[in-house]
Amino acid sequence: MHYNNDMTEYIFLQCCMPFFAAALFHLISCIAGKERYADISKVVLMPLLIAGIAAFYFIRFKTDGATAVPLVPVILICTALAAGNAGDIFLLGNVKPATMAKGLCSFLAGHFIYIAVLLFFVPFVPPAPLFTIIAVAVYAGAVYLSRILAGKPRGVLGAGVIVYAGILGTFSLLALLHLAGLIYTQEHRELIGSLAKLYTGTLLFIASDSILSRTIFVKPFFQSRFAVMFTYISAQFCIAWGFCSLF
Repeated sequence: MHYNNDMTEYIFLQCCMPFFAAALFHLISCIAGKERYADISKVVLMPLLIAGIAAFYFIRFKTDGATAVPLVPVILICTALAAGNAGDIFLLGNVKPATMAKGLCSFLAGHFIYIAVLLFFVPFVPPAPLFTIIAVAVYAGAVYLSRILAGKPRGVLGAGVIVYAGILGTFSLLALLHLAGLIYTQEHRELIGSLAKLYTGTLLFIASDSILSRTIFVKPFFQSRFAVMFTYISAQFCIAWGFCSLF
């Protein structure tokens, strides 16, 4: 039996139901101010998403055969999510600048892996040159703006924020150029929806990290943890969903 795109999407969402349940519990805990429950549920979020991906590809393996299962990118995606889980653990509780640096390194590793999967396993068709120039300029400005929004941290940590914002911005820019190229040329049209999910995830990641850096370097605001985690959970899911529906 071979699944069409709609069936594949449905099965992926079904496999992620435990992740959705844990995410809902976590976000409710954040809203209610139940820090202990929020911390416990945060630690299991990415492992449950990894488990959902593993279950999804096990089903595909059993139905479509081994040739339909691109094992290497799947392993890389799960590895990136595991790096994100390490970052989640480092950012538990009262986050200090030193702890944030460890979290940034973990997330940075995940973004490098995502970029590698995007470059080596997803078809790229160049978009219009003018669009590329404008997109690069906009993202370069956004990276500079990220330092201002973080309160202009100095020293090694300040440099780390810029490097991290640059890598995350690069991932988002590459996803945008992949998407724009397919829309511009109308090649590989079946991949447009998947790349749109992936690009949405990168934007949500940028939003989450912008809010987080603001709360750490400047000051938190009402329900800031909920805002950070809602955008972060949505980002990781959209990125995983986008990648998994590409293969």
